[in-house]
Amino acid sequence: MQSEVDKDAAGVMGRKRFNEAYKEWRNRARKYDRDSIVVEAIRALGDAPHDPVGQLASAPWVTLLLVKWACQDRYVDGRRLPAITRPELEDLRQKLWELPDRVQRDGRDGMPPRLFMRQLIRPQLGFQRRLTKSFTREAALLAAQGEDYPLRRLFRAKTGFDVVEFIDLSLGTFAAISEGRRVIPGTWFSSLEPACPANVVAGFRSAMGRTLPELVSFCRSLPDAKRKVASECFEFPALTRYPFLRTEGGMTCWHPMVFYRGLESLVHSVLGEEGQTYMDRFGRLFERHVLGEARRVPAPFFGEETLRGWIAVGSQVPDGLLSFPGCNVFVESKAGLFDESVMVVGNDEMFARKTRAITKAVGQAWAASVSLRRERRAPEAVLDAEVDYLLVVTNKELGASRGTVLAEMYPEGTLAYPNAEAERLLPRDRVYVLSIDDFERLANAAADQAVDLPGFLASCVEDDGDPETALHLFEQHLDRRGVAGRFSRVVEDAVGASLARLEGVLGEHQV
Repeated sequence: MQSEVDKDAAGVMGRKRFNEAYKEWRNRARKYDRDSIVVEAIRALGDAPHDPVGQLASAPWVTLLLVKWACQDRYVDGRRLPAITRPELEDLRQKLWELPDRVQRDGRDGMPPRLFMRQLIRPQLGFQRRLTKSFTREAALLAAQGEDYPLRRLFRAKTGFDVVEFIDLSLGTFAAISEGRRVIPGTWFSSLEPACPANVVAGFRSAMGRTLPELVSFCRSLPDAKRKVASECFEFPALTRYPFLRTEGGMTCWHPMVFYRGLESLVHSVLGEEGQTYMDRFGRLFERHVLGEARRVPAPFFGEETLRGWIAVGSQVPDGLLSFPGCNVFVESKAGLFDESVMVVGNDEMFARKTRAITKAVGQAWAASVSLRRERRAPEAVLDAEVDYLLVVTNKELGASRGTVLAEMYPEGTLAYPNAEAERLLPRDRVYVLSIDDFERLANAAADQAVDLPGFLASCVEDDGDPETALHLFEQHLDRRGVAGRFSRVVEDAVGASLARLEGVLGEHQV
């Protein structure tokens, strides 16, 4: 009998290159009419079990990748092909599900285990998380700047509706989805008038859904349309950008979770088309928001300009510092486009390049931590603190976890300490990368004195130091300790104002 090692070796030897395995699957899919694949796929998604476990077991991300790849294949254009049946669709799905295991890993056999696990759980996490009020954050931040704020005007020009109207229409649509509707007729949106005029509704429907021809065009416009890569198998579905299939009869939702993730990212996706021009302006707005939340924590707060006066000339500093007895907490905001490729990259060098902003933040904190003590110009409470932490707050959940895990995902030496003093003052296990959702939740709890921030962070470090209790995401630490899922005032106020505008329009429908 073959030993287990021999079996594994035989399995590896039997694997194909990704492009070869993909072409085998593609040639099988080419036997069927493309439109029928799309229609049967959306039916299959609707027929999947409705309970959370059953939904996850049905792997909807595989079905949606099947749709994307079928739409990207130009070979079938203009050809008369037979319509696909449900068993034939299920066969395509199964072959696509098995594809990653049939592929030669090339560099992936040497992929850092943490990166590999991050790939595997990416789509699953997106289909497990429910929608929260936080989807309004970016729209609310833009709205708070006034009607003529450049990014707000740009959003209106690109979509045909305002960010405030986006919140109203999103909540109205959510009411329909939460009732179990998958097909939302045009009359549903008409019922939202006069809160949402017809031209605004038309813009929203266009921004959220694609017709069949538009869906094909969208899929072919994606960066990976011509060059397939193995990491696509682990991405959260690209159809998040357009979570509805638009037909004459109305809008059909691909999947509730795709709709939820689509709401969370729509404003960012629309404006992100402008690239760095958008990010430069939004980055400043995001930083002000993060620091505003940090100032709600009941502790002395020192901003970047103050910190610069306490350290050596030319040294870089984080955006702010919270001072506690015996403990400093550095805070750094990092807003970025952070497209899906960042979430599923399997190469450590590429991951390091795509998250360079994070390593820069850690370097700034190390430099400031050491320089503060050497220059001795800061208040005694800051200088005498024996423990430093760094919280890097990102505009999206990156699955980057903590400093020790980052170091394992990067090439060796990427996150090396600059000196022994930096290692002593701010070790990697006291560096956390957390989303703005998690930071708002933490700041709220600290502001209400529901948690003691230094004590909370110390307990996180203790848990993560033991493989038996270590957690993958900062959110899980908040959940483990029962921290309420509250958000910033800008988010809470935006939702409250929208519900007031919709009162009497939605009637018995609950949001």
